[in-house]
Amino acid sequence: MTTSDAELLAALSDLREIEDEIARLQAERLAVRVRLSEIVALRYGNRVAVPGYGTLQIRAPSVSSRWDSGALSELVRSLREQGQTELADEIEGCKKRVESEGGLAIMPEKKS
Repeated sequence: MTTSDAELLAALSDLREIEDEIARLQAERLAVRVRLSEIVALRYGNRVAVPGYGTLQIRAPSVSSRWDSGALSELVRSLREQGQTELADEIEGCKKRVESEGGLAIMPEKKS
């Protein structure tokens, strides 16, 4: 591709401007959330109801776990090889299918 497609270059320029603005707004959002967290924690004991906005609460950190789909697929395969098809079918029946739409992917150049 040559860089002579003015419409493509203009659209990419527009996108870059929008993404830069989003990054600026996200940083600003984070700063405001930090300030809000400090106010809620220090003045209100980690929880406050604000009419018109709702309840603000500082939640404790948490850890969640997800199953490794590759390991589970290997387990199902192994169970089938061992003749334990009922158990393999039961485990495989717990699998959920998640679909996502395809779309344009833009991989920015790495800055050197």
